Amino acid sequence: MINSTLEFLYKLHNRGIKLGLENIETFLSVCDNPHRKIKTIHLAGTNGKGSTASLIAKILQEQGLKVGLYTSPHLVRFNERIRINGKTISDDDIVYFINKHKQIIEESSITFFEATTALAFSYFAKNNVDIAIIETGLGGRLDSTNVIIPIQTIITEIDYDHTHILGESIDLITSEKCGIFKKGIPALTANLNKEVIEVIERCSKDKNCELKKIDVNKSEIIKHTPNSLVFSYNGDEFYIPQAGSYQKDNAVIAIETCKKHFNEIETSDIQSAFKKWIWPGRMQLMENDFFYDVAHNANAVNKLTTDLSTLYNIKPIGLLVLKNDKITDRFLTLLENKFEKLIISTIDSKDILQEEDILSNKKLKKFKFINNLNDALNEVRLMQYGGPKVVFGSHYIASQLYKFFDFSFDNGAI
Repeated sequence: MINSTLEFLYKLHNRGIKLGLENIETFLSVCDNPHRKIKTIHLAGTNGKGSTASLIAKILQEQGLKVGLYTSPHLVRFNERIRINGKTISDDDIVYFINKHKQIIEESSITFFEATTALAFSYFAKNNVDIAIIETGLGGRLDSTNVIIPIQTIITEIDYDHTHILGESIDLITSEKCGIFKKGIPALTANLNKEVIEVIERCSKDKNCELKKIDVNKSEIIKHTPNSLVFSYNGDEFYIPQAGSYQKDNAVIAIETCKKHFNEIETSDIQSAFKKWIWPGRMQLMENDFFYDVAHNANAVNKLTTDLSTLYNIKPIGLLVLKNDKITDRFLTLLENKFEKLIISTIDSKDILQEEDILSNKKLKKFKFINNLNDALNEVRLMQYGGPKVVFGSHYIASQLYKFFDFSFDNGAI
């Protein structure tokens, strides 16, 4: 039953992306407005939303709270998008909701993300979560999740992505993300980019909401290994069992958010929560010196390659599978300069760059192309190299990767 239900859901992708709240508000009213029955924290940004949301959820879960977490996209199973205390929504709950509302979904123009968002809100309300951490899907102002009135809004790192929808300038992109700001609801950011901060400040004033700017330079990385990160903040040390220098900033946002709204949280509780945290697909060590990262825009790839080069003191070997809307001049420059060697591969998906796209691109065709992803993974795995290797660029390849590495994804809970 779940397969036919998910097939029905995925077919809604054919309706495209409809930015705006009228559709989702109408559908949620039919669902008895579940979003009004739950306390929420809302996050928007280009990079770091999922990691930050899951870090907040893990801290609050450690406090004994019942915590909903809504993120996208998924890596292996659709169910990963909707969790309570780290455990994914059951197949039965998905089937029940879709069957209950199938007629209105069919007869209306409800999109995939709108249906999924309504499912998440309904699931959280039905299970009486204490709080739900909600990540935007795309942008902010017109994103389906922007029907909530949260206790806190968060803007994670902003950079160029989805420019065909959000705008070609960093000003326009930031303004769209700041559309989640609500009058009188505190906002928080750790962005350092001066242009981004100016827009965030302007938007917060327009919405009359208190803005806290976190200076992440006051936190410092103490130790960074291929599978862990130790950093200090406000005189305390924190350990995360996952690499990625950028997780320091995400963790600081999580710390500040939780301490603001949950005064009883002690530093020792946060330290304990971080030690148990994992967020798959982000600088994830799959086997010795071979990583997987979903980085798919220039800023994320720059951070990934910088971290790997710093950890190993040598450039990485890369294997890239990329969505067909992610190629920019800056991205192509990184591919040329940040890798010791780069191989490009593909999978059978209309959203992923295919062989003809790659070979017709003057810059991409410089790199070796291997059509079969497993063959490409094997070639990289067998290379004799004293540095790091990384497969990156897409969430879409996760299922195949975890099978290739015989790697248990998350055992249904995080």
